Amino acid sequence: MNLIKKAAIIVVALGLTACQATNSIYYWGDYSDSAYKLKNTPTDETLAKHKASLLNIVTNAQQKNKKIPPGIYAELAMLEAEARNVDLALQYFGKEKELFPESTKIVDMMISSMNKDV
Repeated sequence: MNLIKKAAIIVVALGLTACQATNSIYYWGDYSDSAYKLKNTPTDETLAKHKASLLNIVTNAQQKNKKIPPGIYAELAMLEAEARNVDLALQYFGKEKELFPESTKIVDMMISSMNKDV
């Protein structure tokens, strides 16, 4: 799970960096706010709100004529893996690789790490 936590930090850092673009091709919703709250106050409530924020991004990106940002599906997958929802985690990892083939290597490492922890 240590690799998953490191990957989550990388995803959050990339997400926060990408959020600074004023005219982004990606729809970020309230990602940086929910990620910040989860990082500073890690409770079940902030985790649930952050997960809802990620799902909101996935749901609303197309309506906003924007793309789903890199790492969103991977982060959802990690949250599901931590909750032991392996099948859903694998689906989200698959979506991440489908949208961002360049992420295949790191996603495969995350899947391998997840399989060791299960």
